[in-house]
Amino acid sequence: MISEEQLAALSYPAMPRMVSNEFPGAKARAVIERAMQFQSPTRPSVRGRLVIEGGRGAGIQDPDGNIFIDMSAGVAVANVGRSHPKVVAAVKAQAERLMHSAGLVSETTVALAEKISASMPEGLRGECFTWFGMSGSAANETALKYAKAITGRTQIVAFEGAYHGVFHGTLALTTRENFRKPYGPMMSGVIHMPYPDDYRPFLDLEPEAAAAACAKYLDHRLSTPNTGADDVAAVIVESMQADGGYLDPPLSFLRAVREICTRRGILLILDEVQAGGGRTGKMWACEHAGVVPDMMTWAKAVGGDLPLSGVTVHKRYQDKLPPGSQVITGAENALANVVAMANLDILLDREDDLIGRSVAVGEEMKQELIRIAGKSRFLDGVRGRGFFIGVELVADKTTKEPLDLKRVGAILQRCEQLGVRIMSCGRYGSTIRLMPPLTITREHFREGLRLFGQAVSEIESETAG
Repeated sequence: MISEEQLAALSYPAMPRMVSNEFPGAKARAVIERAMQFQSPTRPSVRGRLVIEGGRGAGIQDPDGNIFIDMSAGVAVANVGRSHPKVVAAVKAQAERLMHSAGLVSETTVALAEKISASMPEGLRGECFTWFGMSGSAANETALKYAKAITGRTQIVAFEGAYHGVFHGTLALTTRENFRKPYGPMMSGVIHMPYPDDYRPFLDLEPEAAAAACAKYLDHRLSTPNTGADDVAAVIVESMQADGGYLDPPLSFLRAVREICTRRGILLILDEVQAGGGRTGKMWACEHAGVVPDMMTWAKAVGGDLPLSGVTVHKRYQDKLPPGSQVITGAENALANVVAMANLDILLDREDDLIGRSVAVGEEMKQELIRIAGKSRFLDGVRGRGFFIGVELVADKTTKEPLDLKRVGAILQRCEQLGVRIMSCGRYGSTIRLMPPLTITREHFREGLRLFGQAVSEIESETAG
């Protein structure tokens, strides 16, 4: 297994390091002002306070020289860390030969498709083909089209709390109102079902019983007349729900969904855009449950430092898709391809074993977070696998009332002032998601948690005052 010393060499030598007298500093504020003037306001980063100028491993640096521990990995993108030496070398070597294929057959695209196939769960591995895109939204949009073409049906089942993207079709699957409200009406034919949430369980049942109830209700909707679900092409589900709250459902739930889809002749699409790429302690989160999808969508960690996504489909459906019917000029970029292959090599290296390490280190950090939560009024409900860890911010641990967004925002801002980048998510915006690079050292992970706990404690004290 890769050593802590080797991992430390991938990041900045001193993290965090806050050198500005104020945050954001003068140089960062100047960049933010230009962003507000020239970039679209629909991008959340435009209204942020942290400006990134450089990145190494598990660290990011702003224009004023401040260095932050990055517990977000660029929203679970930089699983191998930012600017990994092997990735940088791959870019330099490829850039002199070919950067974009412009719709032509490219050796790098074929090689990546082969490598993706070899990385898939057993049952898809070696028995699949892949369409390439540039974002998770694009991958899920394509999966919807494929499902309709393959089955000749029109309806799609998704789940409450889902995030599958913000394009027209995927936005109908995504449930957060701040994404949907200005852009309606949504695509028709989408049915949303409850997703297991151990912290706030369906029907107030125990976790396994709540998961079984969610599956039973899904089966009812798909099997019973007059439920409005008579023409379903596919069920799309996140193996572990990300934006909806970093939820880790009982493994029995995903297995039940697979069985229901098989029995009803419905395609199962697993969205592994955020949970995939080794983040949960398996290359793909569905491997924990031993579930094989008909299609898998992926992005983020596979492309890493360059935009790349894909839909990987079982080859039994290859002849059902019209040739040349799903084109995208910017895809199949040779630079993105070699970066993805380097990322896969790093993640799947059995000697370094970053994925196996994430299981052990992730559990250590969960226990540390549980300890911190035990001394906090606001922190509760620690959960997750590997480096996919969620924790609730609540106003009351007994009622589980979510902490108000003003105080959640104050905690996140305080984290940045202390030198750690942390993000929230969830149905109420009050779930903290901890998703650092798999290359983060124990020391940096633990220090990030300490600073997070300090930020929470300080906001708690201000509230009490």
